[in-house]
Amino acid sequence: MKVVNWLKHKSGLDIRSAKYSYGEDPVLGYTSAQKHADGWVNSTCGYCSVGCGMQLGVRGGKVVSVRGNPDHPVNLGKLCPKGLAEHYAIEADDRIKHPLLRKGGKLTRVGWDEALATMVRKFRAVQNKYGPESLGIVSTGQLVTEEFYALGKLVQLGFGTRNYDGNTTLCMSTAVAGYKRSFGSDGPPGAYEDLEEADVIFLIGANVAENHPILCTRLEANATRTLIVADPRVTKTAMMADVFLPMKPRSDLALINAILRIVIDEGLYDKDYVERHTSGFAEMRASLEMYTLDYAAKITGLAPDLIHKVALLYGNAKAAFIGW
Repeated sequence: MKVVNWLKHKSGLDIRSAKYSYGEDPVLGYTSAQKHADGWVNSTCGYCSVGCGMQLGVRGGKVVSVRGNPDHPVNLGKLCPKGLAEHYAIEADDRIKHPLLRKGGKLTRVGWDEALATMVRKFRAVQNKYGPESLGIVSTGQLVTEEFYALGKLVQLGFGTRNYDGNTTLCMSTAVAGYKRSFGSDGPPGAYEDLEEADVIFLIGANVAENHPILCTRLEANATRTLIVADPRVTKTAMMADVFLPMKPRSDLALINAILRIVIDEGLYDKDYVERHTSGFAEMRASLEMYTLDYAAKITGLAPDLIHKVALLYGNAKAAFIGW
């Protein structure tokens, strides 16, 4: 809250609303985009992986400012304070801008040819001695699609190893398993636009107001939605909720299973779709037998009536959206 108030004091903007015009710096309070750049280069924000399009203002070969890309479908010209400050990180005084190789115990600047040749020689030496699978690559979630594609080809075809992982799977491994079993694909079926179209939005441990402010603008644009937030903490997203579920930590599965049982038992699902397109439905229902309202209430710390209310809200929705 102190950070929020400080930003509001410095800029006159409220971080909770995330309604920043592109090019406006929320901390320094000036429209740097128009005053300092000679040209603009399209790029993608590298912070929270929402994928906001941005334009980097360049002058004298350096990035001097940043603004949202008004033609980008993800953020439509808006950027949150993290994105608006990205040019500071790019031009930070202590940023490493050249390859460094340890020689005689000290990191020494070298050219790219020497740096890459050294890496290839070291990697190949290990693989020649222990086999191609002795090399492993750990990537990041902050790459764009094209970069992921190129890195994947380098790892599999260039290095010849299958040991390739990163935070996109490490932090999502349980979700990937669930997505594949449920939908046959390792990616969630939802889209950002759904936040603007859904009549019921159910967020479980997802604090979009603080962590993904640009997505929060889509949620705010949906004036008729009912927002349900389940979170042990009273987050800023929870403050926006129509129904808040202050559940105990690590009790989300009990909550979901209890809601699922109610939806099934009260017939609040598309029976024809289930019969034509799913398998294992009876077994799934059998696995929910223990998740009565009272049982779930003991685990989650929520009142049984509150859990039942949420189940009916979700089950009766015309277009429900779940984010977690």
